[in-house]
Amino acid sequence: MSQPPPSYPVPSGYPPGHPPLPPKYRPSGWWFVVGGGLIVLALAAGVGLFIWTLSAFFHTDATVAADGQAHEITVETDGQRMLWRDDDVFDPDCSIVDLGTGDEVELRPVTSQFTKDFGDGEWTAAYRFDPGSGRLAVTCAAALSIDDGGEVQIGPAPSIGGFVGGLIATIAVPSLLGLFGLATLIVTGILWSTRPAKPRG
Repeated sequence: MSQPPPSYPVPSGYPPGHPPLPPKYRPSGWWFVVGGGLIVLALAAGVGLFIWTLSAFFHTDATVAADGQAHEITVETDGQRMLWRDDDVFDPDCSIVDLGTGDEVELRPVTSQFTKDFGDGEWTAAYRFDPGSGRLAVTCAAALSIDDGGEVQIGPAPSIGGFVGGLIATIAVPSLLGLFGLATLIVTGILWSTRPAKPRG
C-alpha cells in the first residue's frame, strides 16, 4: 500500500516569528465633520473674498450735492479716491481743495468705464485723485445737469490689478478648500463602508 503524503502546516503569509498585522478599522467619524467643515469654509471664503474684491465699489466716503456750493468733507487717506457722477449729471465740473494745505487737488479723468448700481441709481466714475490730508472742500457746478439737484459720490478708487487679483482669489481659494473637503468626505466614506468598526472596550 502507498503511504499518504506527509502534511505540512499552511503558511500564514507572515515571516516565522512575526505576529499578523492588526486589522485596520474605520476612521473616526470626526473626519466627516472635517470634510463638511472645509466645504462650509470654502463657501464662506468665497463670499468674503467677493465682498472684499468689491469693497471699493460698496464704500462711499461722502455724497455731495452738485449745486455750485463748496462742501467740506472728510475722506480716508489710505489710497486714491474716486469721484462718481450719477445719471442726472453729464459733466460734474468739480474742483477740490485740500483744506489742510490750501492747494487745489489735481483731478485726473477716468478713461476706463467704471459703473456701479446698488439700488440708488447708476453711478459712473468721473475723476481719480489723491486724498491729501483727507479734509477736502468739494465744489461741483453740474452745468450740464439734466435737472437741478444732481449729486456726486466720493469713495475709494478701484484698482484694476487688485480687482483682477481679488477675482482670481475668489475663485481659487474656495475651489481648493472645496476640493479638499470633498476628497476628505469621499475617502472617509469609502473607508467607513469597507472597514470593520473598531471594537468597543
